[in-house]
Amino acid sequence: MVFTAPRRFAFVAVAALALSPFLASIARAEGALDRILREKEFKIGYIPSPPSLIKDPKTGELSGFYIDALNLITQSIGVKPVYVETTWANFAAGLNSNQFDLSVAGTFATIQRAGAVEFTKPIAYLGYSAIAKKGETRFKSPADLNNPNIKIALIQGGASVEYAKENWPKAQLVLLSTGNLTAPFVEVSAGRADVGVEDAWQAHRYSLEHPEVVDLFAGHPYNVLPIAWSVKRGNEDLLNFMNTAIDYLLTTGRWSKMSEKYGPTGRFYAKPTLEVFGVPQ
Repeated sequence: MVFTAPRRFAFVAVAALALSPFLASIARAEGALDRILREKEFKIGYIPSPPSLIKDPKTGELSGFYIDALNLITQSIGVKPVYVETTWANFAAGLNSNQFDLSVAGTFATIQRAGAVEFTKPIAYLGYSAIAKKGETRFKSPADLNNPNIKIALIQGGASVEYAKENWPKAQLVLLSTGNLTAPFVEVSAGRADVGVEDAWQAHRYSLEHPEVVDLFAGHPYNVLPIAWSVKRGNEDLLNFMNTAIDYLLTTGRWSKMSEKYGPTGRFYAKPTLEVFGVPQ
């Protein structure tokens, strides 16, 4: 078959149109992990949360068993970690605006938050407690905090706010725009709030250092939730990679070993129960 020039042009045009979706898919094929590997740079959002992630107030140096794990992960794939500080209220926006590729804020994975970001598999589990002035007798259980005559200090953007709005609608909620997890407790010490709410480990540590307060639910944390890292929705390649890395660190015991030098963590992880394939030897 011999094509005249106009017919050849028409054939080429039709072929190009037919191939355009395929070519476009190739152009879109590079995922977040591909870009990180190509650029040799991994942007990681963080929030100080001792002992998992510690920021030295004088030098700004980061440490903690999250940082130790991230050093192992980034070294394994030959990329440089670049840390970007964020807050509980803004970590999702930071991911979605590409300020960083991964958030290691040690975030409580909730249904509401899962609508904004994609969470990795759980790293650990942690509950909440509350701080009040020593001698306080009004609060025997979390339900007692649903009182219109009390002020409850919480960190804006934290999972504690979701719980408070659902379970303590009568209380006066004081929302603090900060990444400092002890800020709600400081409000109690200063007399600006009746109760300060944050994770049970932070409440335990604060009560040990401040004799003027008491940990209301010591040993009986409520609202126990999984803690996970997160990525931007749609970054499935990076999510799958991080899940593999988390599995490796947890099942080999490396993460537990890394955390030992930082002392008690107040966190718990789900250790797998292993069964033998086939007939036991």
